[in-house]
Amino acid sequence: MKSKKFKWLLLSILVFVFALVGCSSNDTGGDSEEPADNGGESASESSEGDVVLRVAWWGGQERHDMTLEAIELFEAEYPHITVEPEFTGWDGYWEKLNTQAAASNLPDVINMDNSKMNEYNSRDLLTDLTPYIEDGTINLDNVDDVYQEINHIDGEVLAVSLGANALAAIVNETLLEEHGVTLEPGYTYDDVKEAMLKIGESASGEFFGYDLANAELELFTLFARQSGESLYNADGTGFGYEDETLVKFLTIVQDWVTSGAAPSHDITMEYVEGGQSMVGEGSAAIQTAASNQIIGASQQTEDTLGLTLLPALEGGQHGNWIRPSMSFAISSHSKQQEAAAQFIDFFTNSLEANEILRADRGVPISSEVREHLSGMVEGPVKATFDYLELVADYTSPADPLPPAGESEVRGAFQRMIELIKYDRMTPEDGAQQFRNEAEAVLK
Repeated sequence: MKSKKFKWLLLSILVFVFALVGCSSNDTGGDSEEPADNGGESASESSEGDVVLRVAWWGGQERHDMTLEAIELFEAEYPHITVEPEFTGWDGYWEKLNTQAAASNLPDVINMDNSKMNEYNSRDLLTDLTPYIEDGTINLDNVDDVYQEINHIDGEVLAVSLGANALAAIVNETLLEEHGVTLEPGYTYDDVKEAMLKIGESASGEFFGYDLANAELELFTLFARQSGESLYNADGTGFGYEDETLVKFLTIVQDWVTSGAAPSHDITMEYVEGGQSMVGEGSAAIQTAASNQIIGASQQTEDTLGLTLLPALEGGQHGNWIRPSMSFAISSHSKQQEAAAQFIDFFTNSLEANEILRADRGVPISSEVREHLSGMVEGPVKATFDYLELVADYTSPADPLPPAGESEVRGAFQRMIELIKYDRMTPEDGAQQFRNEAEAVLK
């Protein structure tokens, strides 16, 4: 009997405890481990503390550190938003995004490159930012069209530029001055060969000449524009240049490498993969680059580096244009798009944040931010500001964004250019091989 009474007593206690738990679970003042479903409410309509914003970007450690510091400012201004950073180097960035895209789990804010914009848009992965610009959430009042228009596709705004840059020649001014070489705007491809061979004859250490930096496709894009043509046609279904134009370009590249005015392909890739700068260490005098790359290269040397225009065709156009160095887009997977738009606006317009970021991603697109920073920047950062002013005198309208198959086209070009640089293929055969492989992707 004692055992039965004990069991009934224990059962009564348990029923009483469960009843208390049930009452507390209906208490609206109670805490919950999972945030309530806001039914798709925007960030500004959500309760404080419940907005988590995932932001992805690529770069080196210095960029990561600066960005994290700027994010702290953003979170102080928007205390109901917590940012979860997702950053990596360039090499693994797109592979990671593709994996996340396949799982419908892209970050809210994505650092986007122009070469990938059409590809991601064709997969319905990007959000049109027009409504957020029109209602002022993203304020572009101080942004000139030239800094932003390339991010427009079919009437939609798919990203906001984080900074402007342009194709450039990073030059080791210390080395050029030491050997009595000057490269004024308008210098030609022949002038490059002559200057590199001249320095090579008297250089005391290892000297490779002109560092193509695995950016031959970018240099050919400029070469085609200098010839009055374009890499792609207007609708992205084919090329906008004549084969003879590519043959001329490949002949120049092959001649540079063969003559010693540019390094062999294996040496170039050794530096690219190692993250080292030939022009920084003085083993090259010139490098094809995006203008903001001078900031990283300058950290590897005590020599003075500068920016100038890339070589021009004899009597031809310069062919350059101002472009976004990289941009922020909002993924279509994001359920916190208003908070994402507020984040983009902050990076675009906050003077304090841009003091931290120091134009690492390119010259700021807001004229107010540029004016604010102009008296603060110096050295290589100031060089990027000055260079865009120079390019403005030689610029022409940008080409359309690369088509969705840009990655495969780039791969075909790189395979071909490697054979050209090793002298295993003629420029004529190279031009034909590239067209055959790339057009199969574009059609």
